[in-house]
Amino acid sequence: NCIGEIAIEGERLDRASVARRIQRGLALVPEDRQREGLVQSLSVRDNLTLASIGRFARFFNLDLAREAAAAREMIRRMTIKVSSPGIEVTALSGGNQQKVVIGKALMTEPRVILLDEPTRGVDVGAKMEIFRAMRHLSDEGLAIIFATSDLKEVLGLSDRIIVMSKGRITGEFSRG
Repeated sequence: NCIGEIAIEGERLDRASVARRIQRGLALVPEDRQREGLVQSLSVRDNLTLASIGRFARFFNLDLAREAAAAREMIRRMTIKVSSPGIEVTALSGGNQQKVVIGKALMTEPRVILLDEPTRGVDVGAKMEIFRAMRHLSDEGLAIIFATSDLKEVLGLSDRIIVMSKGRITGEFSRG
């Protein structure tokens, strides 16, 4: 049951299909990367390109070279530590798996990205890399909404803070 509404450029998306939301520029990085963010049996490359596979299709064929190049570029951009894009995603550390999930969302070329507890269960080094990526994306103009229970993360990254309790807004603060 949706309490509010989701809209991008005036188009309501709260009742739209996932495909339509992605098409209109909304991406989600779920809290549970293992169950909701990754397909455990697939490679890093396949996980990265899964949500944006249509970008690499020509009629009924996939342009595998373009797909592989895009995956390599996202691996570089997100500083995912991996020996090969073809390695199974379960071989990566938790922090690198989380960067794959974020990279998958970014490959859909979103206007708004929702990050639910993006640094939960990752080591300090991966946290810093995720924060760096978030700041860079924000500087590029991507709207980032992230939910976290870590007050240090909120204060260190946010331009605007909305406090919610039981589905209702209970406070709003700007960076100052």
